Amino acid sequence: MKYITTFFRVFVGLVFIFSGLIKANDPTGFSYKLDEYFSVFSSELETQDSIGLQISYNNESIFESALIAHDTETFDITIEKSPWKIRTPEAKSSDKSYTSQAWVRLNKNVLWSTSLHKRASDTAQKILTVSASINGKIIKSKSISLANQTMSPTTIEIETGEYGTPQSWLVDFFQKMRSYVLVMAIFLCVLEIVLGIALLIGWAPRTIVTFLSVLIIFFTFLTWYSAFYNKVTDCGCFGDAIKLTPWESFYKDIILCISILFISIGIRNIKPVFSKPFAVKLLTVFTLISVSFSVYCWHYLPIKNFLLFKKGNDIRALTVVPDGAPADIYENVFIYKKNGEEQEFTLAEMRGRDLKKEGYSFVDRRDKLLSKGYEPAIHDFKIMDESRANDYVANFFANDTAYKLLIVLNEVAKANEAAMKELHDILNTCQKEGVEVYPITASSSEEVQAFCDKHSLQIPFYYGDKTNLKSIIRSNPGLVLLKGNVVRKNWPSTRLPSIKQFTKKIGK
Repeated sequence: MKYITTFFRVFVGLVFIFSGLIKANDPTGFSYKLDEYFSVFSSELETQDSIGLQISYNNESIFESALIAHDTETFDITIEKSPWKIRTPEAKSSDKSYTSQAWVRLNKNVLWSTSLHKRASDTAQKILTVSASINGKIIKSKSISLANQTMSPTTIEIETGEYGTPQSWLVDFFQKMRSYVLVMAIFLCVLEIVLGIALLIGWAPRTIVTFLSVLIIFFTFLTWYSAFYNKVTDCGCFGDAIKLTPWESFYKDIILCISILFISIGIRNIKPVFSKPFAVKLLTVFTLISVSFSVYCWHYLPIKNFLLFKKGNDIRALTVVPDGAPADIYENVFIYKKNGEEQEFTLAEMRGRDLKKEGYSFVDRRDKLLSKGYEPAIHDFKIMDESRANDYVANFFANDTAYKLLIVLNEVAKANEAAMKELHDILNTCQKEGVEVYPITASSSEEVQAFCDKHSLQIPFYYGDKTNLKSIIRSNPGLVLLKGNVVRKNWPSTRLPSIKQFTKKIGK
């Protein structure tokens, strides 16, 4: 039993150290996974008949929330806008630009606000729509044109007693936890490393095995939940270094559970390698090193970059589907309703039957995925225009000799503003040296306009998927320099290059 216990002790200790180090190398990426879990838990616990609130601007959803019925019996949702003011009085009449501010208030508290901008020649209506719905069915809606010079406040009144039911306190709990995901990510990384080291040196074995048991049960639940409900398709157990499917992650945790069980059975055979005072000092040193390492990788960039937009990677090559690769296979499915319940039918199942005579009514036709085909490593990289209707990624790849600079701001509202001066200098250098610039964000066009006005940025922005942008570089903003379609350098906002360093990198 002694040798079995020793084997599993070394195995579990090394796995936990490796897992902790991989995640500590990229704590920001691990925090994204925790945020995804908390978001899923929150949405799953929302009562099905809770009142959903959605704000759309020019048919683009910009804000979603759930109205919690037990907070108040009546919700007053008010739309307000300040009069348009001239920003450029010295300009010609046709070139004058105007600014305004719009708010949506919930019981007098600001729920959402934005800065508005337009030119004298702008004829767009700027339609703001506020909708309240239950299970996707709109119960109240109001659309307002913000283009008008003046606008009286418009209020939507909702009696929650008529529609809503009390929301679980856990919904608020998980939503609040999303504010602390980075701290939790660093804590869990350090905890895994320290527990693994403590197990290897045999310090306080009963306490360490107890902590390991609690931690592995927690991780096993998360991976089972991901696999069974297909909610979080990558738990991030080993970050981006080793991609595991949810079921692979779950089986890995089951093996660790069994291993820890064997350690618990033979715990009397674990003897400390060092004296207690020295072991405490050793663990303290490793704790400080682990914390410092995690914080460093968060503040700058991962020391070992496992992301696809890393130095040396040919981005275009990673988007190519090889000739003859299997494609997605779909099947036509027809949705019919009978007695209030929907049911799917394939063409084969409908053959020889008259569903109308059987009391079914047609609802919809859908394409159901039967088999997933080949998916390239990079499959969601898009460079869209403001309307999100045109993708310029082919144009981006077309010039395979010039230097190109991707400026990634996944959310302009959360950008590191301390880096703006350096970013201005780099943009001016790009203009002088002929470097193509592609600022790309997932924020709304109005947020981008306000951001550009605030920081005097005279560059057109492109738009992409937030999840994809977060997978390009772990910084906001983050810079990715490419020569043709090959990545040459990554810079975080906390370590942007000087003009001398940048020009040297592009060979000037």
